[in-house]
Amino acid sequence: MDAWGSLADCRSKHQFDDCLKKFEIACSPWPMFVDYVNETWVIPHKENFVKAWTNKVMHLGNTTTNRY
Repeated sequence: MDAWGSLADCRSKHQFDDCLKKFEIACSPWPMFVDYVNETWVIPHKENFVKAWTNKVMHLGNTTTNRY
């Protein structure tokens, strides 16, 4: 599902709004699914998985806490 991938890969809040609309249009045949995803994942947890919010911390390429 390309619409979900582009939603999680948004690099700005404005782009997120556009991708969310595209996702809702792509899944419009399943309105209960769209409501579930919006209420359960997108709205409450977008800061945890969307790049527009998660790329705010400088990590210098280190993406693991494993010391080895």
